[in-house]
Amino acid sequence: MRIFKNAKIYSMDKNDSIYEALAVENGRIVFAGTNEEVLKKYADAEEIIDLEGRTVIPGFNDSCVNFVGFARFNTMLNLSKCESIREVIELAKNAEKYEGWIIGWGWNQDYFEEKRMLNKNDLDKISSEYPVAFRRICGEMIVANSKALELCGVTEKMKSDSIDFENGLISSKDMILILSKIKSLEIDTLKLIILDTQEQFFKMGITSVQTDDLRSLPDFDYRKIIDAYQKLNREKKLKIRVCEQAQFINKKDIDDFREYYYYQYINDERFKVARIKVIIDGGIGSRTALLRDDYNDAKGFRGVTQYQQEELDELVEYANSLDYSLAIQATGDGAIDMALKSIEKIKDTKDFKYRRNGLVHCQITDKELFERMKQLNVGIYYQPIFLHYDMHIVEDRVGHEKASTSYAFKTAMDMGVKIGFGSAGPVDGISVMEGIHCAVNREDLNGWPEGGWMPQEKLTVKEAVYLYTMGSAYMSSEDNIKGSIEEDKLADFIVLDRDIFEADVKDIKNIKVLKTIIDGDIVYSA
Repeated sequence: MRIFKNAKIYSMDKNDSIYEALAVENGRIVFAGTNEEVLKKYADAEEIIDLEGRTVIPGFNDSCVNFVGFARFNTMLNLSKCESIREVIELAKNAEKYEGWIIGWGWNQDYFEEKRMLNKNDLDKISSEYPVAFRRICGEMIVANSKALELCGVTEKMKSDSIDFENGLISSKDMILILSKIKSLEIDTLKLIILDTQEQFFKMGITSVQTDDLRSLPDFDYRKIIDAYQKLNREKKLKIRVCEQAQFINKKDIDDFREYYYYQYINDERFKVARIKVIIDGGIGSRTALLRDDYNDAKGFRGVTQYQQEELDELVEYANSLDYSLAIQATGDGAIDMALKSIEKIKDTKDFKYRRNGLVHCQITDKELFERMKQLNVGIYYQPIFLHYDMHIVEDRVGHEKASTSYAFKTAMDMGVKIGFGSAGPVDGISVMEGIHCAVNREDLNGWPEGGWMPQEKLTVKEAVYLYTMGSAYMSSEDNIKGSIEEDKLADFIVLDRDIFEADVKDIKNIKVLKTIIDGDIVYSA
Protein backbone atom coordinates (compact mmCIF):
# COMPACT_ATOMS: atom_id res chain seq x y z
CA MET A 1 0.00 0.00 0.00
CA ARG A 2 1.32 3.43 -0.98
CA ILE A 3 -0.30 6.79 -0.30
CA PHE A 4 0.22 10.00 -2.27
CA LYS A 5 -0.97 12.97 -0.24
CA ASN A 6 -1.04 16.75 -0.14
CA ALA A 7 -1.74 17.39 -3.83
CA LYS A 8 -4.34 18.93 -6.10
CA ILE A 9 -5.48 15.87 -8.02
CA TYR A 10 -7.57 16.51 -11.12
CA SER A 11 -9.25 13.16 -11.73
CA MET A 12 -10.63 13.89 -15.25
CA ASP A 13 -13.59 11.67 -14.33
CA LYS A 14 -17.13 12.42 -15.49
CA ASN A 15 -17.79 14.55 -12.38
CA ASP A 16 -14.51 16.53 -12.64
CA SER A 17 -13.67 15.40 -9.11
CA ILE A 18 -10.67 16.97 -7.41
CA TYR A 19 -8.89 15.14 -4.59
CA GLU A 20 -6.08 15.75 -2.14
CA ALA A 21 -4.77 12.22 -1.77
CA LEU A 22 -5.03 8.71 -3.14
CA ALA A 23 -4.06 5.20 -2.16
CA VAL A 24 -2.47 2.64 -4.47
CA GLU A 25 -2.23 -1.11 -4.07
CA ASN A 26 -1.10 -3.74 -6.57
CA GLY A 27 -0.83 -1.13 -9.31
CA ARG A 28 -4.42 0.09 -8.93
CA ILE A 29 -6.02 3.12 -7.36
CA VAL A 30 -8.04 1.82 -4.41
CA PHE A 31 -9.24 5.11 -2.94
CA ALA A 32 -9.14 8.86 -3.57
CA GLY A 33 -10.29 11.60 -1.24
CA THR A 34 -9.09 14.18 1.27
CA ASN A 35 -5.79 13.82 3.09
CA GLU A 36 -7.66 13.01 6.27
CA GLU A 37 -9.87 10.38 4.65
CA VAL A 38 -7.04 8.53 2.93
CA LEU A 39 -4.66 8.61 5.91
CA LYS A 40 -7.38 7.41 8.28
CA LYS A 41 -8.62 4.63 5.99
CA TYR A 42 -5.09 3.33 5.30
CA ALA A 43 -3.27 4.09 8.54
CA ASP A 44 -1.08 1.02 8.05
CA ALA A 45 0.24 2.08 4.60
CA GLU A 46 3.85 1.05 4.04
CA GLU A 47 4.80 4.31 2.34
CA ILE A 48 3.43 7.86 2.31
CA ILE A 49 4.66 10.28 -0.36
CA ASP A 50 4.08 13.99 0.22
CA LEU A 51 3.54 15.80 -3.11
CA GLU A 52 3.90 19.20 -1.45
CA GLY A 53 0.78 20.77 -2.93
CA ARG A 54 1.66 19.98 -6.56
CA THR A 55 -0.82 19.42 -9.39
CA VAL A 56 -1.56 15.82 -10.37
CA ILE A 57 -3.33 14.67 -13.55
CA PRO A 58 -3.71 11.27 -15.27
CA GLY A 59 -0.73 10.06 -17.27
CA PHE A 60 -0.72 11.13 -20.92
CA ASN A 61 -1.61 8.59 -23.58
CA ASP A 62 -0.02 9.27 -26.98
CA SER A 63 -2.66 7.83 -29.30
CA CYS A 64 -0.55 7.92 -32.48
CA VAL A 65 3.19 7.47 -32.37
CA ASN A 66 5.91 5.30 -33.86
CA PHE A 67 7.74 4.28 -30.70
CA VAL A 68 10.36 2.06 -32.35
CA GLY A 69 10.64 4.55 -35.21
CA PHE A 70 11.38 7.26 -32.66
CA ALA A 71 14.00 4.99 -31.10
CA ARG A 72 15.63 4.37 -34.49
CA PHE A 73 15.46 8.07 -35.35
CA ASN A 74 17.85 8.71 -32.49
CA THR A 75 20.39 6.38 -34.11
CA MET A 76 20.29 8.23 -37.47
CA LEU A 77 21.66 11.50 -38.78
CA ASN A 78 19.25 14.18 -37.54
CA LEU A 79 18.42 16.61 -40.35
CA SER A 80 15.48 18.33 -38.67
CA LYS A 81 17.42 21.48 -37.80
CA CYS A 82 18.93 21.98 -41.25
CA GLU A 83 17.94 25.30 -42.83
CA SER A 84 19.48 24.76 -46.25
CA ILE A 85 20.41 21.98 -48.65
CA ARG A 86 24.00 23.12 -48.34
CA GLU A 87 23.83 22.47 -44.59
CA VAL A 88 22.43 18.97 -45.19
CA ILE A 89 25.30 18.16 -47.55
CA GLU A 90 28.00 19.46 -45.20
CA LEU A 91 26.51 17.68 -42.19
CA ALA A 92 26.20 14.39 -44.04
CA LYS A 93 29.75 14.44 -45.38
CA ASN A 94 31.00 13.93 -41.83
CA ALA A 95 28.33 11.44 -40.77
CA GLU A 96 29.09 7.96 -39.49
CA LYS A 97 28.08 5.14 -41.78
CA TYR A 98 25.61 2.47 -40.79
CA GLU A 99 26.60 -0.84 -42.35
CA GLY A 100 28.02 1.05 -45.32
CA TRP A 101 25.03 3.43 -45.65
CA ILE A 102 24.62 7.08 -44.77
CA ILE A 103 21.07 7.31 -43.45
CA GLY A 104 19.16 10.24 -42.02
CA TRP A 105 15.71 11.47 -41.09
CA GLY A 106 13.97 14.79 -40.61
CA TRP A 107 14.57 17.06 -43.61
CA ASN A 108 11.85 19.49 -44.63
CA GLN A 109 12.09 21.51 -47.83
CA ASP A 110 9.88 24.25 -46.42
CA TYR A 111 12.60 25.04 -43.87
CA PHE A 112 15.34 25.24 -46.53
CA GLU A 113 16.56 28.55 -47.94
CA GLU A 114 16.21 26.99 -51.38
CA LYS A 115 12.53 26.08 -50.81
CA ARG A 116 12.79 22.86 -52.80
CA MET A 117 12.99 19.13 -52.20
CA LEU A 118 16.28 17.39 -51.72
CA ASN A 119 17.17 15.36 -54.81
CA LYS A 120 19.61 12.67 -55.81
CA ASN A 121 22.04 15.20 -57.30
CA ASP A 122 22.32 16.83 -53.87
CA LEU A 123 22.99 13.47 -52.25
CA ASP A 124 25.50 12.53 -54.96
CA LYS A 125 27.57 15.46 -53.68
CA ILE A 126 27.72 13.71 -50.31
CA SER A 127 29.01 10.46 -51.77
CA SER A 128 29.13 8.61 -55.04
CA GLU A 129 30.79 5.63 -53.37
CA TYR A 130 28.31 4.91 -50.57
CA PRO A 131 24.52 4.65 -50.72
CA VAL A 132 22.78 7.65 -49.11
CA ALA A 133 19.09 7.73 -48.12
CA PHE A 134 17.30 10.45 -46.16
CA ARG A 135 13.69 10.20 -45.04
CA ARG A 136 11.56 13.34 -45.02
CA ILE A 137 10.23 14.59 -41.67
CA CYS A 138 6.74 13.24 -42.40
CA GLY A 139 8.11 9.74 -42.92
CA GLU A 140 6.19 9.48 -46.20
CA MET A 141 9.06 10.15 -48.62
CA ILE A 142 12.71 9.13 -49.10
CA VAL A 143 15.37 10.77 -51.22
CA ALA A 144 18.23 8.53 -52.37
CA ASN A 145 21.50 9.12 -54.19
CA SER A 146 22.46 7.39 -57.44
CA LYS A 147 24.41 4.67 -55.62
CA ALA A 148 21.43 3.80 -53.41
CA LEU A 149 19.06 3.69 -56.40
CA GLU A 150 21.45 1.41 -58.26
CA LEU A 151 21.93 -0.87 -55.25
CA CYS A 152 18.17 -1.11 -54.71
CA GLY A 153 17.37 -1.81 -58.35
CA VAL A 154 15.35 1.38 -58.89
CA THR A 155 15.44 2.33 -62.57
CA GLU A 156 13.95 4.99 -64.81
CA LYS A 157 11.50 2.41 -66.20
CA MET A 158 9.86 2.21 -62.75
CA LYS A 159 8.76 5.87 -62.84
CA SER A 160 5.28 6.40 -61.34
CA ASP A 161 3.30 8.74 -59.07
CA SER A 162 5.38 7.43 -56.16
CA ILE A 163 8.76 7.02 -57.90
CA ASP A 164 10.44 10.15 -59.25
CA PHE A 165 13.62 8.55 -60.58
CA GLU A 166 15.01 11.77 -62.02
CA ASN A 167 15.11 13.36 -58.57
CA GLY A 168 15.60 10.19 -56.53
CA LEU A 169 12.36 10.75 -54.61
CA ILE A 170 10.33 7.72 -53.55
CA SER A 171 7.09 7.87 -51.56
CA SER A 172 4.23 5.73 -50.30
CA LYS A 173 4.50 1.94 -50.38
CA ASP A 174 7.42 2.04 -52.84
CA MET A 175 9.75 3.24 -50.06
CA ILE A 176 10.21 -0.46 -49.31
CA LEU A 177 12.53 -0.60 -52.33
CA ILE A 178 15.05 1.44 -50.35
CA LEU A 179 14.23 0.50 -46.77
CA SER A 180 14.47 -3.24 -47.40
CA LYS A 181 18.14 -2.94 -48.36
CA ILE A 182 19.25 -1.29 -45.11
CA LYS A 183 20.46 -3.75 -42.49
CA SER A 184 18.08 -4.22 -39.60
CA LEU A 185 18.82 -4.04 -35.87
CA GLU A 186 19.65 -7.07 -33.76
CA ILE A 187 17.19 -7.80 -30.97
CA ASP A 188 19.59 -6.87 -28.16
CA THR A 189 20.18 -3.46 -29.74
CA LEU A 190 16.45 -3.06 -30.24
CA LYS A 191 15.79 -3.79 -26.56
CA LEU A 192 18.35 -1.20 -25.49
CA ILE A 193 16.92 1.59 -27.64
CA ILE A 194 13.38 0.77 -26.48
CA LEU A 195 14.49 1.18 -22.86
CA ASP A 196 16.25 4.44 -23.65
CA THR A 197 13.20 5.74 -25.52
CA GLN A 198 10.72 4.95 -22.76
CA GLU A 199 12.78 7.21 -20.48
CA GLN A 200 12.32 10.08 -22.95
CA PHE A 201 8.56 9.47 -22.98
CA PHE A 202 8.41 9.41 -19.18
CA LYS A 203 10.04 12.84 -19.12
CA MET A 204 7.05 14.09 -21.15
CA GLY A 205 4.57 12.49 -18.75
CA ILE A 206 3.56 9.80 -21.26
CA THR A 207 2.54 6.56 -19.55
CA SER A 208 0.82 4.84 -22.51
CA VAL A 209 1.45 4.76 -26.25
CA GLN A 210 -0.61 3.55 -29.18
CA THR A 211 2.11 2.81 -31.65
CA ASP A 212 2.61 1.70 -35.24
CA ASP A 213 5.78 -0.37 -34.81
CA LEU A 214 5.51 -3.60 -36.73
CA ARG A 215 6.97 -2.24 -39.99
CA SER A 216 9.56 0.01 -38.31
CA LEU A 217 12.64 -2.12 -39.02
CA PRO A 218 14.28 -2.18 -42.45
CA ASP A 219 13.56 -5.90 -42.80
CA PHE A 220 9.93 -5.41 -41.62
CA ASP A 221 10.37 -8.30 -39.17
CA TYR A 222 7.47 -7.78 -36.77
CA ARG A 223 8.47 -10.93 -34.86
CA LYS A 224 11.68 -9.27 -33.73
CA ILE A 225 9.85 -6.19 -32.49
CA ILE A 226 7.25 -8.21 -30.61
CA ASP A 227 9.94 -10.48 -29.16
CA ALA A 228 11.84 -7.43 -27.90
CA TYR A 229 8.76 -6.03 -26.19
CA GLN A 230 7.77 -9.39 -24.74
CA LYS A 231 11.24 -10.12 -23.38
CA LEU A 232 11.45 -6.69 -21.77
CA ASN A 233 8.00 -7.27 -20.29
CA ARG A 234 9.01 -10.63 -18.83
CA GLU A 235 12.18 -9.04 -17.46
CA LYS A 236 9.99 -6.39 -15.76
CA LYS A 237 11.89 -3.66 -17.63
CA LEU A 238 9.08 -2.52 -19.91
CA LYS A 239 7.29 0.10 -17.83
CA ILE A 240 5.46 2.14 -20.47
CA ARG A 241 2.15 0.65 -21.65
CA VAL A 242 2.23 -0.29 -25.33
CA CYS A 243 -0.85 -0.78 -27.49
CA GLU A 244 0.16 -1.80 -31.00
CA GLN A 245 -1.61 -0.51 -34.09
CA ALA A 246 -0.37 -3.34 -36.27
CA GLN A 247 0.19 -2.04 -39.78
CA PHE A 248 -0.54 -4.47 -42.58
CA ILE A 249 -0.52 -3.99 -46.34
CA ASN A 250 -2.83 -6.83 -47.39
CA LYS A 251 -4.71 -9.92 -46.22
CA LYS A 252 -1.61 -12.10 -46.56
CA ASP A 253 0.23 -9.93 -44.03
CA ILE A 254 -2.64 -10.33 -41.57
CA ASP A 255 -2.77 -14.09 -42.12
CA ASP A 256 0.99 -14.43 -41.60
CA PHE A 257 0.65 -12.55 -38.34
CA ARG A 258 -2.26 -14.67 -37.14
CA GLU A 259 -0.46 -17.84 -38.13
CA TYR A 260 2.32 -16.82 -35.80
CA TYR A 261 -0.25 -17.09 -32.98
CA TYR A 262 0.73 -13.87 -31.28
CA TYR A 263 -2.81 -12.59 -31.44
CA GLN A 264 -3.88 -15.32 -29.00
CA TYR A 265 -1.83 -14.26 -26.00
CA ILE A 266 -0.61 -10.72 -26.50
CA ASN A 267 -3.30 -8.96 -24.55
CA ASP A 268 -2.23 -7.65 -21.16
CA GLU A 269 -2.09 -4.21 -19.60
CA ARG A 270 1.58 -3.69 -20.49
CA PHE A 271 1.71 -4.83 -24.10
CA LYS A 272 -1.02 -5.76 -26.53
CA VAL A 273 -1.84 -5.80 -30.23
CA ALA A 274 -5.24 -4.13 -30.33
CA ARG A 275 -5.74 -2.46 -33.71
CA ILE A 276 -5.02 -3.13 -37.35
CA LYS A 277 -3.57 -0.08 -39.06
CA VAL A 278 -3.97 0.66 -42.75
CA ILE A 279 -2.28 3.58 -44.51
CA ILE A 280 -4.13 5.15 -47.42
CA ASP A 281 -2.14 8.33 -48.00
CA GLY A 282 0.65 10.55 -46.68
CA GLY A 283 0.93 14.20 -45.72
CA ILE A 284 0.13 17.65 -47.10
CA GLY A 285 3.71 18.89 -46.75
CA SER A 286 5.07 16.26 -49.15
CA ARG A 287 1.91 16.39 -51.33
CA THR A 288 1.34 12.69 -50.65
CA ALA A 289 -2.05 13.26 -48.96
CA LEU A 290 -4.92 12.24 -51.25
CA LEU A 291 -7.29 15.09 -52.10
CA ARG A 292 -10.63 15.14 -53.86
CA ASP A 293 -9.36 18.03 -56.00
CA ASP A 294 -6.02 19.06 -57.43
CA TYR A 295 -3.31 20.54 -55.25
CA ASN A 296 -3.36 24.31 -55.43
CA ASP A 297 0.39 24.40 -56.15
CA ALA A 298 0.55 21.26 -58.33
CA LYS A 299 -2.27 21.36 -60.86
CA GLY A 300 -3.26 17.98 -62.24
CA PHE A 301 -2.02 16.17 -59.13
CA ARG A 302 -4.22 15.01 -56.26
CA GLY A 303 -1.72 13.07 -54.15
CA VAL A 304 -0.89 9.42 -53.65
CA THR A 305 -2.96 6.46 -52.50
CA GLN A 306 -1.76 2.99 -51.59
CA TYR A 307 -5.12 1.42 -52.45
CA GLN A 308 -7.93 1.49 -54.93
CA GLN A 309 -11.38 1.59 -53.33
CA GLU A 310 -12.08 -2.09 -53.95
CA GLU A 311 -8.75 -3.12 -52.40
CA LEU A 312 -9.41 -1.02 -49.32
CA ASP A 313 -12.96 -2.38 -49.03
CA GLU A 314 -11.62 -5.93 -49.03
CA LEU A 315 -8.98 -5.23 -46.38
CA VAL A 316 -11.37 -3.37 -44.07
CA GLU A 317 -13.97 -6.10 -44.39
CA TYR A 318 -11.38 -8.78 -43.60
CA ALA A 319 -10.02 -7.00 -40.52
CA ASN A 320 -13.55 -6.45 -39.28
CA SER A 321 -14.37 -10.14 -39.74
CA LEU A 322 -11.47 -10.96 -37.39
CA ASP A 323 -12.96 -8.72 -34.67
CA TYR A 324 -10.36 -5.97 -35.03
CA SER A 325 -11.07 -2.26 -34.98
CA LEU A 326 -9.03 -0.24 -37.47
CA ALA A 327 -6.82 2.81 -37.36
CA ILE A 328 -6.80 4.11 -40.94
CA GLN A 329 -4.34 6.81 -41.94
CA ALA A 330 -6.29 9.29 -44.06
CA THR A 331 -5.00 12.86 -44.21
CA GLY A 332 -6.67 14.37 -47.26
CA ASP A 333 -10.40 14.57 -47.89
CA GLY A 334 -10.05 12.07 -50.75
CA ALA A 335 -8.54 9.47 -48.43
CA ILE A 336 -11.07 10.22 -45.67
CA ASP A 337 -13.91 9.66 -48.14
CA MET A 338 -12.36 6.34 -49.20
CA ALA A 339 -12.01 5.16 -45.60
CA LEU A 340 -15.59 6.06 -44.72
CA LYS A 341 -16.94 4.33 -47.83
CA SER A 342 -15.15 1.13 -46.77
CA ILE A 343 -16.43 1.36 -43.20
CA GLU A 344 -19.98 2.10 -44.38
CA LYS A 345 -19.94 -1.25 -46.17
CA ILE A 346 -19.39 -3.15 -42.89
CA LYS A 347 -21.82 -1.18 -40.71
CA ASP A 348 -24.43 -3.96 -40.74
CA THR A 349 -22.03 -6.74 -39.74
CA LYS A 350 -22.20 -8.56 -36.43
CA ASP A 351 -20.67 -6.66 -33.48
CA PHE A 352 -19.99 -3.53 -35.58
CA LYS A 353 -21.56 -1.45 -32.81
CA TYR A 354 -18.64 -2.43 -30.56
CA ARG A 355 -15.97 -1.28 -33.00
CA ARG A 356 -13.94 1.83 -32.31
CA ASN A 357 -12.55 2.50 -35.75
CA GLY A 358 -10.59 5.71 -36.20
CA LEU A 359 -8.92 7.89 -38.82
CA VAL A 360 -5.33 9.03 -38.35
CA HIS A 361 -4.39 12.68 -39.11
CA CYS A 362 -7.74 13.55 -40.75
CA GLN A 363 -6.56 17.02 -41.77
CA ILE A 364 -8.68 18.21 -44.69
CA THR A 365 -12.33 17.76 -43.76
CA ASP A 366 -15.80 19.25 -43.95
CA LYS A 367 -18.98 18.96 -41.88
CA GLU A 368 -20.42 16.28 -44.16
CA LEU A 369 -17.41 14.05 -43.49
CA PHE A 370 -17.68 14.68 -39.75
CA GLU A 371 -21.36 13.77 -39.86
CA ARG A 372 -20.55 10.47 -41.56
CA MET A 373 -17.91 9.78 -38.90
CA LYS A 374 -20.41 10.45 -36.13
CA GLN A 375 -23.01 8.13 -37.68
CA LEU A 376 -20.43 5.34 -38.07
CA ASN A 377 -18.81 5.93 -34.65
CA VAL A 378 -15.50 6.60 -36.37
CA GLY A 379 -13.11 8.58 -34.18
CA ILE A 380 -10.06 10.69 -35.02
CA TYR A 381 -6.45 10.28 -33.97
CA TYR A 382 -5.36 13.95 -34.08
CA GLN A 383 -1.85 15.37 -33.64
CA PRO A 384 -2.18 19.02 -32.56
CA ILE A 385 1.59 19.64 -32.81
CA PHE A 386 1.19 19.37 -36.61
CA LEU A 387 -0.29 22.87 -36.53
CA HIS A 388 3.18 24.27 -35.79
CA TYR A 389 4.28 23.51 -39.35
CA ASP A 390 1.12 22.97 -41.37
CA MET A 391 -0.48 26.35 -40.69
CA HIS A 392 2.39 27.93 -42.61
CA ILE A 393 2.11 25.85 -45.78
CA VAL A 394 -1.37 24.36 -46.05
CA GLU A 395 -3.00 27.27 -47.90
CA ASP A 396 -0.26 27.21 -50.56
CA ARG A 397 -0.79 23.47 -50.95
CA VAL A 398 -4.58 23.21 -51.05
CA GLY A 399 -6.01 26.74 -51.31
CA HIS A 400 -7.87 28.86 -48.78
CA GLU A 401 -11.16 26.95 -48.68
CA LYS A 402 -9.68 23.53 -47.93
CA ALA A 403 -7.00 25.01 -45.67
CA SER A 404 -9.73 26.49 -43.47
CA THR A 405 -10.88 22.96 -42.57
CA SER A 406 -7.47 21.84 -41.24
CA TYR A 407 -7.46 20.15 -37.85
CA ALA A 408 -10.96 21.34 -36.96
CA PHE A 409 -10.76 20.09 -33.38
CA LYS A 410 -13.61 22.12 -31.93
CA THR A 411 -16.00 21.46 -34.81
CA ALA A 412 -15.39 17.72 -34.63
CA MET A 413 -15.80 17.64 -30.86
CA ASP A 414 -18.99 19.73 -30.91
CA MET A 415 -20.44 17.42 -33.55
CA GLY A 416 -19.87 14.45 -31.26
CA VAL A 417 -16.89 12.83 -33.04
CA LYS A 418 -14.64 10.93 -30.61
CA ILE A 419 -11.04 12.19 -30.53
CA GLY A 420 -7.73 11.02 -29.11
CA PHE A 421 -4.64 13.23 -29.14
CA GLY A 422 -1.10 12.11 -29.95
CA SER A 423 2.14 13.24 -31.54
CA ALA A 424 2.93 10.98 -34.54
CA GLY A 425 6.49 11.18 -33.22
CA PRO A 426 9.20 11.24 -34.40
CA VAL A 427 7.72 13.68 -36.96
CA ASP A 428 7.52 16.75 -34.70
CA GLY A 429 8.78 15.33 -31.44
CA ILE A 430 6.71 13.96 -28.57
CA SER A 431 6.17 16.97 -26.29
CA VAL A 432 2.62 16.83 -24.95
CA MET A 433 2.83 20.36 -23.57
CA GLU A 434 3.71 21.69 -27.02
CA GLY A 435 0.75 19.77 -28.43
CA ILE A 436 -1.59 21.24 -25.83
CA HIS A 437 -0.20 24.70 -26.61
CA CYS A 438 -1.09 24.26 -30.30
CA ALA A 439 -4.57 22.93 -29.52
CA VAL A 440 -5.41 25.69 -27.04
CA ASN A 441 -3.74 28.71 -28.67
CA ARG A 442 -3.80 27.65 -32.37
CA GLU A 443 -0.36 29.27 -32.59
CA ASP A 444 2.98 27.82 -33.59
CA LEU A 445 5.66 27.38 -30.95
CA ASN A 446 6.90 30.90 -31.62
CA GLY A 447 3.50 32.43 -30.85
CA TRP A 448 2.41 33.06 -34.45
CA PRO A 449 -0.13 34.24 -35.41
CA GLU A 450 -1.21 36.45 -32.53
CA GLY A 451 -4.72 35.42 -31.53
CA GLY A 452 -4.45 32.05 -33.25
CA TRP A 453 -4.91 30.50 -36.69
CA MET A 454 -8.55 29.51 -37.22
CA PRO A 455 -9.24 30.61 -33.62
CA GLN A 456 -12.78 29.24 -33.76
CA GLU A 457 -11.19 25.78 -33.49
CA LYS A 458 -9.37 26.51 -30.20
CA LEU A 459 -9.94 24.08 -27.35
CA THR A 460 -9.98 24.81 -23.65
CA VAL A 461 -7.10 23.46 -21.57
CA LYS A 462 -9.48 20.98 -19.95
CA GLU A 463 -10.63 19.71 -23.36
CA ALA A 464 -7.05 19.31 -24.60
CA VAL A 465 -5.92 17.44 -21.49
CA TYR A 466 -9.02 15.24 -21.70
CA LEU A 467 -8.17 14.28 -25.28
CA TYR A 468 -4.63 13.29 -24.22
CA THR A 469 -6.03 11.13 -21.39
CA MET A 470 -9.60 9.84 -21.51
CA GLY A 471 -10.00 10.63 -25.21
CA SER A 472 -6.96 8.57 -26.14
CA ALA A 473 -7.95 5.74 -23.81
CA TYR A 474 -11.33 5.58 -25.55
CA MET A 475 -9.66 5.20 -28.95
CA SER A 476 -7.86 2.02 -27.80
CA SER A 477 -10.94 0.70 -25.93
CA GLU A 478 -9.12 1.08 -22.61
CA ASP A 479 -11.14 3.87 -21.01
CA ASN A 480 -12.38 1.36 -18.43
CA ILE A 481 -8.86 0.96 -16.97
CA LYS A 482 -7.00 4.20 -17.74
CA GLY A 483 -7.40 7.85 -18.66
CA SER A 484 -8.75 9.11 -15.34
CA ILE A 485 -7.86 8.90 -11.65
CA GLU A 486 -10.60 6.68 -10.23
CA GLU A 487 -10.94 3.67 -7.99
CA ASP A 488 -10.04 0.35 -9.68
CA LYS A 489 -8.20 2.07 -12.53
CA LEU A 490 -4.48 1.74 -13.19
CA ALA A 491 -2.38 3.98 -10.97
CA ASP A 492 -0.81 5.96 -13.84
CA PHE A 493 -0.51 9.69 -13.17
CA ILE A 494 1.93 12.59 -13.34
CA VAL A 495 2.99 15.49 -11.13
CA LEU A 496 3.42 18.94 -12.72
CA ASP A 497 5.48 21.93 -11.63
CA ARG A 498 2.40 24.18 -11.75
CA ASP A 499 -1.37 23.99 -12.19
CA ILE A 500 -1.96 23.51 -15.91
CA PHE A 501 -5.58 24.65 -15.56
CA GLU A 502 -4.69 27.93 -13.87
CA ALA A 503 -1.48 28.77 -15.76
CA ASP A 504 -1.33 31.44 -18.47
CA VAL A 505 -2.25 29.56 -21.67
CA LYS A 506 0.71 31.16 -23.44
CA ASP A 507 3.01 29.47 -20.92
CA ILE A 508 1.61 25.94 -21.14
CA LYS A 509 4.37 24.74 -23.45
CA ASN A 510 6.89 25.49 -20.68
CA ILE A 511 5.18 23.42 -17.97
CA LYS A 512 7.45 20.63 -16.71
CA VAL A 513 6.67 17.12 -15.54
CA LEU A 514 8.21 16.56 -12.10
CA LYS A 515 7.23 12.92 -11.65
CA THR A 516 5.75 10.17 -13.78
CA ILE A 517 4.06 7.31 -11.91
CA ILE A 518 3.03 3.96 -13.41
CA ASP A 519 1.38 1.25 -11.31
CA GLY A 520 1.94 3.58 -8.36
CA ASP A 521 5.74 3.38 -8.90
CA ILE A 522 7.74 6.50 -9.66
CA VAL A 523 9.43 5.79 -13.00
CA TYR A 524 10.68 9.36 -13.60
CA SER A 525 11.58 12.16 -11.22
CA ALA A 526 13.03 15.50 -12.30
